[in-house]
Amino acid sequence: MVHVTEDNISLIDVDLLVSECIRANRGEPAFAYIISPFISDFKVPASLVRFASNIINVSDVDQFSDLIGLLIQYGGKVYVVSRSPLDLAKTTISQSFIRKQARMLFQLDRKGCEVRINPKLHAKATVTSQGAVSGSFNLTESGRFFNLEEGNFFPNKGESRKHYLEKLEWAKDLFENRSRRLTNM
Repeated sequence: MVHVTEDNISLIDVDLLVSECIRANRGEPAFAYIISPFISDFKVPASLVRFASNIINVSDVDQFSDLIGLLIQYGGKVYVVSRSPLDLAKTTISQSFIRKQARMLFQLDRKGCEVRINPKLHAKATVTSQGAVSGSFNLTESGRFFNLEEGNFFPNKGESRKHYLEKLEWAKDLFENRSRRLTNM
């Protein structure tokens, strides 16, 4: 287990997705469960993806959605659980953010992600074949770069493997049994 804060969440999250891109590019099974009640696109610092440039083509990765799209392009599966913009419209969340959420969910759906919603969702996690990271951070620019955040990373190996497998089963159950398809926004 590794302690995660706003200082290293971006590095861990991007590394997990890049690792899945590499696996998919090699023809190996690759997936990502992306779980966050609030989702918006944000710029990925080039330094976080550049290390993979001699293994996979990351030249078009500017935004987080580009990295997700690359994983899908290489044959990986991406499962997203979030909150519906229609549900958020009933709250005090700004209309501007709700539009960002709707754009991101629509964009992810168009790229080939399987997007589901859960109106009670508060959990935040990214789970791939390589590990699971969960904590307080939403999948937004603020959650990845600015807010004071806290969480844990569980690699899929060693002493953390048991916790990783629990997170993977939880993510699968949330996606398959406790969320519904996003039909309209």
